[in-house]
Amino acid sequence: MKIKPIILCGGEGTRLWPESRKKHPKQFIKINGKSLLKHAIDRVTGVNFDSITICSNANFLDQIKEETKNINCKIFVEPDKKNTAAAILAAINDDDLIFYQPVIIISSDHIIEKKLVFQKQIKKFCNYLDKNKIFIFGIKPDYPETGYGYLYSKRVNKNFNKVIKFVEKPNLSLAKKLIKNSNYLWNSGIFFSNKSALLNEFSVLQTKLAVQVCDSYINAKLTNNIVTLDNKYYSKINSISFDHAILEKSKNVYSSKLLSDWKDVGSWMQKWQIEKKDKDNNFIRGNIFKSNIKNSYISSTRTVVASNLKNILAVDNNDVLYLSDLNNNNLKEIYPLISKKFPKIIDQHTTTQRPWGQFTNIFVGKNFQVKELVVNPGAVLSLQKHKYRSENWVVVEGKANVTLNKKNILLDKSDSIFIPQGAVHRIENKQKNLLKIIEVQTGSYLGEDDIIRIKDIYGRA
Repeated sequence: MKIKPIILCGGEGTRLWPESRKKHPKQFIKINGKSLLKHAIDRVTGVNFDSITICSNANFLDQIKEETKNINCKIFVEPDKKNTAAAILAAINDDDLIFYQPVIIISSDHIIEKKLVFQKQIKKFCNYLDKNKIFIFGIKPDYPETGYGYLYSKRVNKNFNKVIKFVEKPNLSLAKKLIKNSNYLWNSGIFFSNKSALLNEFSVLQTKLAVQVCDSYINAKLTNNIVTLDNKYYSKINSISFDHAILEKSKNVYSSKLLSDWKDVGSWMQKWQIEKKDKDNNFIRGNIFKSNIKNSYISSTRTVVASNLKNILAVDNNDVLYLSDLNNNNLKEIYPLISKKFPKIIDQHTTTQRPWGQFTNIFVGKNFQVKELVVNPGAVLSLQKHKYRSENWVVVEGKANVTLNKKNILLDKSDSIFIPQGAVHRIENKQKNLLKIIEVQTGSYLGEDDIIRIKDIYGRA
């Protein structure tokens, strides 16, 4: 029987700001050429694995669909964030999941480079599953990490241990003590069990949660392998992690040391360690001129000239430049202050992905803003109207098929059109090349929520 992978993809990843934002979290950030979500998908793809299930929330649906457009997967969409217990249980309720089918649950923000070693170990543990056991894979600590949880276990047999207790993220003093005892491992967040065992544990340990999630699943909306859980029941769920809800209460949790490598991309230092670097131990991305730069991370969308520096972290994302000492980066401490003072640059990038392409905010003024729209070949925006704004469009690349009320208009390069406030309109790119449009919005309110969708091929109307 094939192993069913469930990927948790709902975190915000604030520790990699400004590359990660609330609406573009770290699971969509690229490392060594592909996103962390793609790394996770590759990790659980192969002859021993079933089609993938991804659990996330509505805010990230468009980005997940873009990342998985050529992959056979099912997406479970939470109407509200309720932590990992509810997300996992919703995916376990899937009618397509066979009762005793093995299930591997992983996060979307880890890196494992030795994929075949990982898959071989998971396949081996299929032999140890029964109607009760939940396995968690631990990491042997090589330093006193205060950002991870720890688990303490005792040997049952040569293949696995029995987990006795979990330790929340410790302070430095306690972490130093824990790593001296070989029975303590880091909690990797990788869980292995089957549908039967997990449903049994939830029904016994979290009866109310089990009923609420089941009701939300039964009343869910299914569209093109996207399961949108019913908010009437889901909104009543108490937010709780899988660790707190099940693992810390269950008497059926076992562990084994993960045989492959494992990295949690939870800081800029960790991202720098993973990325491919030049001969001077630098990770450089963008149009960068450097002279005598060592042990640094420099990424920019603009031209940068840097000289006579070492251990520098410089991340430039159009709207904000973040500078720090790479070895002494206190982003975790200052992030709440940044969020309070500059809420807009915490929320999203200047470029926002959409299922039809992307748009970039170029300039924002009083009662107007300028955007660049990039529409993919064959893509079409929703048929929509705006209550508070009008728009002027200029085609700068490609050809646009425009709907304006009851008219269909073809715009060539350099053509323009005015979209009055309240007019029904749509853009379609019927060509084989990208369509680029400069859009000037004017009005009393210019928020992205001033969109009344009438028809939408991506299910957003």
